[in-house]
Amino acid sequence: MSRISVSEGLLQGLSKDGVLKFLGIPYASPPTAERRWCSPLPAAPWSGVRLATNFGPICPQTIGACFNVRQPTQSEDCLYLNVWTRRCDALAKRPVMVWIHGGGFFGGAGSEDGYDGSHLALRDVVLVTFNYRLGAFGFLAHPEVGANFGIEDQIAALRWVQANIISFGGDPGKVTVFGESAGAHSIRTLMSCPGAHGLFHRVILESAGFGDPAIFPSQSFDRTWQASETLFNRLDTHDLSKLRAIPTDVIRDASHELCGVPPPPGRIHTPANLIWRPVVDGKIVQEGFPGWPSNVPVMMGCVENEARYFLKPSGSYNNDVLEKLAHNLYGHMSSRALEYLESLDLTLYERIDKLFTTAIFSEPALHSARKFAALGYSVYHFHFNRCAPGARLTNDLVKHTSEIRYIFGTLTEDRGHDHVDEEISQLMQSAWISFALNGLPTSLDGHEWPVYREAEPLTAWIENDLTIRPFPNTDLISLLNLLRLSVCEQENV
Repeated sequence: MSRISVSEGLLQGLSKDGVLKFLGIPYASPPTAERRWCSPLPAAPWSGVRLATNFGPICPQTIGACFNVRQPTQSEDCLYLNVWTRRCDALAKRPVMVWIHGGGFFGGAGSEDGYDGSHLALRDVVLVTFNYRLGAFGFLAHPEVGANFGIEDQIAALRWVQANIISFGGDPGKVTVFGESAGAHSIRTLMSCPGAHGLFHRVILESAGFGDPAIFPSQSFDRTWQASETLFNRLDTHDLSKLRAIPTDVIRDASHELCGVPPPPGRIHTPANLIWRPVVDGKIVQEGFPGWPSNVPVMMGCVENEARYFLKPSGSYNNDVLEKLAHNLYGHMSSRALEYLESLDLTLYERIDKLFTTAIFSEPALHSARKFAALGYSVYHFHFNRCAPGARLTNDLVKHTSEIRYIFGTLTEDRGHDHVDEEISQLMQSAWISFALNGLPTSLDGHEWPVYREAEPLTAWIENDLTIRPFPNTDLISLLNLLRLSVCEQENV
């Protein structure tokens, strides 16, 4: 049966290969016209039966999607979610996994083919994806307008899940939020939102959500405020009613120009340069994790060659790029970082990869694991290093986003995956699902992953199989630890 009742009315989904799909469900009213840059309102009820057989429009964007979005229509009317389930049995109470997509907060959608929920649904998970406002539409921050509209969208989607997921066979008391890159950053932010309390019960952070790099101060309201002022100047008005009347594509293009891609003069492109991001505003987002219980387990991890997504292996690089990157990310520790790399048998591009990946992902992950553990959270760390044959041919290796298709089971032969990749995909799905089910990631043989402990930091190392190893600490990470301490001391002076 693919017809069910939700808060707003009746839905008609579709059935394919043993999975029920409900696509393009509005979880909030359209944030259009006079509702641009406003908090989301509940979706309006409808009469009759609403077809939920096609993805809803995606947020206006120019770049940023990781995979095929499967929905070419862009609109500010983009607040839609999708549900995959085996059967709509209100008594089933299956674990719910809600995916928050990445894309640098300026691209992406819940409809991307890499995030298709069919395979996880067949393994008795109720899988949810959704869109949220992006770029300046979602993350403009200005004292006269507001901030964090995209985060409010995410909270609205999670509230809709709480109210309705039981109709799809899901357990509203067993909701796992998981996401990668900007999606993981979003989840970390949601833990700083009083409005998100009680809406999820397990957390999975993939390749982000670890806090800021050692050398950079935290993303400030003022930084985004300045960018928002620049946006208003480009649009030639600060009048909110006039700003809300400007055509969508004009806002979209101005948003892209100011998003931090390309980076400011003298910097190399890294995620730390991005402008449209969540900020602490004291209202929607607060400092720290106020009120969050420590019984929310956290699973987190990185991939081996994160940087190769941002600085492509097909690009042209020289020593100037290497030195500039070292200075940007390691500050007064840059010469020591370069000396360490010179002691290794690496090409120039491999050194760039190490500098970037360690500073933006690996060291912040270790810092965050320590912080979560100190706050009493159960933390489970993984490191993904499975290189598909196709990725080895292109020299992308295990770049940022590499783990996603394994988790969703959306591997394909035409992307260079083989039978080992299929086995690793099964292994990862089992671990992610067991974590969603009981808060403990387990291997296929039933062995639980070790909890992160400062005295003996261990990680689940996923390569051609899964092994438990010491956290992959390096001299570069140690340098960044020292840098982080010195930056904190300077800020406290």
